[in-house]
Amino acid sequence: MSTAIAFPRRAAAKARTRARIEAAASRIFAELGYQDATMAAIAEAADVHVTTLFTHFRSKRDLLGAVAAAAGDWFETAAAARRAEGVPALMFWRDLVARAAEAYERDGAAQLVLGRALTGEPELLPAWIAHQRRQVAVMTAYIAGDLGVDAATDRRPQMAAAMLVAGGLMAFDAWLVSGRTGDLMGENAALLAAAEAVLRDGVPGIATPQ
Repeated sequence: MSTAIAFPRRAAAKARTRARIEAAASRIFAELGYQDATMAAIAEAADVHVTTLFTHFRSKRDLLGAVAAAAGDWFETAAAARRAEGVPALMFWRDLVARAAEAYERDGAAQLVLGRALTGEPELLPAWIAHQRRQVAVMTAYIAGDLGVDAATDRRPQMAAAMLVAGGLMAFDAWLVSGRTGDLMGENAALLAAAEAVLRDGVPGIATPQ
């Protein structure tokens, strides 16, 4: 077997192992929480030796960062697909919230633990900030495309995107704390209405491009 053939196969196998580890880590973080999850438990769930795990990820923090990055990849891909289908950005967001609510209802406390892993640990703050910024950037581009404006000169898309991402997080957190008894969709409907107002009218004190 030539080196040219062996290396791509080796790289593909390495990528598959890494993906398996990330998937296992997501499950273990959801089941046990970040603090109680161990690299040994993740390695066992991924069916790899713990030494193999450490060749891919130097620490548990790096591993959770990779899980967060994978979630960001999914979000960006989903947004691009819906945008290509002609779905408006705010409709994409509304549907995303509805699907997320269904997932929380289905998976219960496991999703609560995973969702708060990024926000509840100070050492994970950089990964959490990066995740939020990526969502805002994706939604800013999506909304700007809908409006046919340049987000570099028209601040409305970024303002609306930031409202949706930060407000959506607050609404989900309040809903989970309430034991999922609050009106999550109603809260997000209000957020969407506010975002629409920003896109339509701008923000007092900030000029809206004509």
